Amino acid sequence: MITTDKRWIKQYVLGVGFNGPVYLATHSSANNYSQAVAVKSAQIGSDEYSILREEGKILNKLKGCPYIVRCFGEDESIEYTKWTYNLLLECAPSRTLRDFILWNGRITEPVAALYAYQLLTGIRHIHNKGFIHGDIKLSNILIYPDNKLVKIADFGSAKEETSREHQVFDICSIGCVVAKMLTGKYTWYKGQIKQYQRQICGLDMPDEEYFDDASKMAIDFVINCLFCEFRSLSVDELINHPFVQNAITTCGNEDHMISISSTHTPFGDYWVLERDLFTTTSEEWKAKIRRSINAHKKERYTCGLSRTSL
Repeated sequence: MITTDKRWIKQYVLGVGFNGPVYLATHSSANNYSQAVAVKSAQIGSDEYSILREEGKILNKLKGCPYIVRCFGEDESIEYTKWTYNLLLECAPSRTLRDFILWNGRITEPVAALYAYQLLTGIRHIHNKGFIHGDIKLSNILIYPDNKLVKIADFGSAKEETSREHQVFDICSIGCVVAKMLTGKYTWYKGQIKQYQRQICGLDMPDEEYFDDASKMAIDFVINCLFCEFRSLSVDELINHPFVQNAITTCGNEDHMISISSTHTPFGDYWVLERDLFTTTSEEWKAKIRRSINAHKKERYTCGLSRTSL
């Protein structure tokens, strides 16, 4: 475990989440990214700050499931004169499922089925705690391909909700995610679930062949996810679908389910409330101003050369 007696440094932007930028951060003494964390930030007092704090509270209530991104706690720092709230999250070196499919193409059926089990188990945990996620999609799922592991992330749209209607939307969204894993296509959008239902029922003609050469068992699983409301299927019943069960009972995967529950915890096992982990010094503030001035001068110089060449 890394102690918090020294500062952490935001190295670069990983992406932009529902409430703002997400940074990769390392301890000031670290010489690599092996114990990096992801940090969501918002200026204290802003609307984004209120939403981000609520996301942290929800994640704290959802702790204990290995298929949900772990939140270590929160920090307040003065960064370049701005009072900033930081939510400290588990970091995935391979980033999101969207990134993985973009670079590697579709995922084999046995692994997709394993991921389906993990996503359904994660969403069951969320629903049992009285919440819905509300935004299940490839870019909100972290992937650890070496461990055959995915985790549900980005709870910016999550809320306390127990209605079957909202839970069904989460389950249907998982069906779309699994379809994208099986095909490598981005044609499966959670916002078009009703359209897919009509096309599968034969009421509308699809624009293209959605499933390609996926097995009948895999296709049946996706259809069951999309029609879980009409067929009165629970998350447990979907987990018991042969597509999923064949994957998790494969030799080696049962032990795998147990071993992945432990993750690296740079801040220990309890929720942390920190101050000044990322607070910047006056010298760092001056250096940032100098970099900004130099970049502006370089831009003006480049524009001047362009005009001269004309």
